[in-house]
Amino acid sequence: MKKLVNYMLVAFFVVSMSSLSYAKGPFITPGARAAGYGTAFVSIADDLTAIYWNPAGLAYQKDKKIMASLVYLNNNATSDDNSGQKYETTAMVPFMAFSTPFNETTTIAVGAYASGGGGGNLAGLPAGLKIKGEQSFMIYNVSVAKEMNDKLSIGVGVECIEMKDKLVATGVDYSRSACGFQGNIGVMYKPVEKLSTGFMLRSGTYIGLPKETNAANPSFIDGYTYPMTMELGASYRVLDPLNVAFAVSYNKYSWISDSYDDTVQFRVGTEYTATDKLSLYLGFFNDPNIYKDSSSYGVTNIDMYNMQYFTIGAGYDITQTMNVCINYVHSFTQDVVDNGITYEYPLDIFRLDLNYKF
Repeated sequence: MKKLVNYMLVAFFVVSMSSLSYAKGPFITPGARAAGYGTAFVSIADDLTAIYWNPAGLAYQKDKKIMASLVYLNNNATSDDNSGQKYETTAMVPFMAFSTPFNETTTIAVGAYASGGGGGNLAGLPAGLKIKGEQSFMIYNVSVAKEMNDKLSIGVGVECIEMKDKLVATGVDYSRSACGFQGNIGVMYKPVEKLSTGFMLRSGTYIGLPKETNAANPSFIDGYTYPMTMELGASYRVLDPLNVAFAVSYNKYSWISDSYDDTVQFRVGTEYTATDKLSLYLGFFNDPNIYKDSSSYGVTNIDMYNMQYFTIGAGYDITQTMNVCINYVHSFTQDVVDNGITYEYPLDIFRLDLNYKF
């Protein structure tokens, strides 16, 4: 029993460590093109991921559009304690959206996408023991945008977030789900031809999971709170083939818990139009630690949550109506040292977008 308890504690720590790398802050953000810009997309938002980045961007999309996107995440946490244990996490995160003009100045869009989640298992356990976990966040969005004039647009969106939480281990087996709602409002302003600015406010929400009544199934979390987020950015076409974008976002975590700090994220990216059909992307963004001190989470090195991401990608116009975009993201994170054991958790993310307009 003591060994089982130890394994459960290790599993909880490693699951939390690995899941937080894609489940805190911005979660997994949609769009290969947006990621190619280092997620500095609030002032661009010219594809259907605008329902996430800035719904005001929908107003300038005059065609009927459909977009499908897929994110593959690989996040394996390992340790040097010679136990042979490895927590393996993979996820296939989908995005699907459709938009249509309502009239000459108004566009509406609907979409469904995952903002994070996946399943994993703790490998290297003794025979007869198993620890597997799943957690997911699925978002259903309805957005409307209006072009006030050729320089200014506004957009609003409403989202229903469905959270699912599951853990299967020796003596533990539970599955729960719950929903929360949040609102988005965005503004886009283009004062001159080469410059575009954008602002986005996301209200945040709390998703309370049903309490686990069976004492034999102790649950680790009661729910999850999305932070309130405000983001401001601008993009500027420096030369004909080169567009540069940057953005700053403020995530208010302090209203969730006294143990959390509010964070500021910086995003920067570029797009280089190599040919009439081919575009290349390069970007960088960060995701700072939200914990005030190590006692907040029971680890000795909270700097492990200060994460930086490098992104690279390419887009290609297959036809006048169809476009494909691919992107690769790698995280640069610190190793985790806890009780003399070093944990490593490299994170690699691959994105693929398919866009079609009617």
